[in-house]
Amino acid sequence: MRKDTTFRNGCGLVLLCAAQLLFFLSASVPGHAAGGFPIIGVLHAGARPEALAVDTQTHMLYIAHEGGGLVVGFDPLSGQVRWRDPLDNSVTDTQVDSSSHHVYATTVSYRDQQSNFYILDGATGRVLFKQRIGSADNSIAFDSKRQRVYVAGKDESDIYTFTYLPAAKNGSLQLQLTRLHIGSHLTAIGVNSRLGRLYVADGSLSMITVLDEESEKPITTIPVAEVPLAPLRVDESSGRVYVVCSTGQELDVIDGKTNTLIAQIPVAPYPEGIVTNTTTGRIYVADEGNKENGSSDRGTGTTLTVIDRQTLDVLGTFQVGQGPDGVEADPVLHRIYVAVEDAGAVVELSDSVDIPLKPDATVHQTLAARQTIADLQRATMITLIAMVLTMGGATLVALSPRWRGRGSPQTLPGGASAHSKQHSPLR
Repeated sequence: MRKDTTFRNGCGLVLLCAAQLLFFLSASVPGHAAGGFPIIGVLHAGARPEALAVDTQTHMLYIAHEGGGLVVGFDPLSGQVRWRDPLDNSVTDTQVDSSSHHVYATTVSYRDQQSNFYILDGATGRVLFKQRIGSADNSIAFDSKRQRVYVAGKDESDIYTFTYLPAAKNGSLQLQLTRLHIGSHLTAIGVNSRLGRLYVADGSLSMITVLDEESEKPITTIPVAEVPLAPLRVDESSGRVYVVCSTGQELDVIDGKTNTLIAQIPVAPYPEGIVTNTTTGRIYVADEGNKENGSSDRGTGTTLTVIDRQTLDVLGTFQVGQGPDGVEADPVLHRIYVAVEDAGAVVELSDSVDIPLKPDATVHQTLAARQTIADLQRATMITLIAMVLTMGGATLVALSPRWRGRGSPQTLPGGASAHSKQHSPLR
C-alpha cells in the first residue's frame, strides 16, 4: 500500500508541474507603447476598413471595407466622400493605377462562396470589369509598365494574371486572363516593374519566391520570418522589398537587386499594414494585433512603428487607435492614412518630421522580455523532463521488488510449480 501511495503522489506531482508549465507557456508578455500625433481628420465611411490605396495624381483615397463589401472613394482635398460602391460581402484588397485612374478590388461573396476581381472608375466608382477568381482572401499587385494586374489568394495555388488588351469598339475594357501555378497559401504579392520581378509570399512556408515576369519562372526563394502578410511593398527606386511578418513580429527587408535579406527589424506585436517612400523618408508599420481564435496572444493593437527608410532604425512608436490595419501615404500632400479597423474609421495624419514619437525602448524591451520568457520556457521544459524521468525511475525502483515477488514462481508441496504448464500431445 505504501508503494502504491508513493506512485500516486509521484503522478500527482508530475501533473501539477505539467499544469504549471502549461499556464506558464500560455501567458503572454504584455507590451504597450504610447505616443501622440497631429491628426488632421477622422473619416467614418463604412464598417471595418482594411486596405487603402492613393491615386498620386488626383490625391483620391480609396478604402476597402471588410464590413458591407464597400469600396469608398474619398477626396481629402474637399473632405468629401465622392462615391460608395457596394460590391460583395467583403472587400479584401484594393490598388489604383494613377495613370488610368482605374481602381482594382478583390472581394468575397459568401452566398456564392466565390471571389471576384473588379476594375472601377476612380472618379465615379462605376464597375468597368468583373471576373470570377476562385474563393480566397486575395491580394493585388499592379505592374504599370506592362499594364498587368496580378491577383493571389491564400487558399489558391495559382496567380491570376490580367493583361490589358486594346479596348473594344464600344470602349469597354478587354483583358486577357492567364494563370500561373506557383504554390499554396499565397498570402502576399508585389511587383517591381523596372526589374521585371514578381514577389510572392507563402504564409505557410514563410518564404518569398522571386519570379521573372517575362519567362514566369522562379529565380530564387528567400526565407523570411513567420507568416508574411499583404501588403508586400516594393520600392522601385531602391529595389527594396518590404515584407511584414505577423507571427515573426518583424519587418523583413530584401534587396531586390541581389535577392538577399538585408534587415530584420523588430516592430510592435503582430504587424499588418505598411507604407514606405514618404517625403519624410519614413516607413510606417501598423500593429493590428492578433485576433485568431484560440491564441494565447489575442488582443487588439493600437500603435504604429516608425522606421527610418535609409538607416532602417526604429525611430519610435505612437498610438493611433484600436486595430490599425491598412496604411497609405500621399507624398505630395504630406499625409498618412491609417485604416483603424476596430473603430470603423480612417485616420488622416500629417506626415511630419516633428511627430512626437515615443522612444522605441518599449518595443525592444518587449522583444527582450519575450526572448527571456522563451529561454525560461525551454529551461522549464528540460527541468520537467528531468523530473519526470527521475521520479519515473525512482518509482520503478520502489515497485520492482513487489513486481518481482508477483512474477516469481512459488513451489508447492511435492515439488510442483504453481505456474507449471500443461502440454497437449502433438497430433
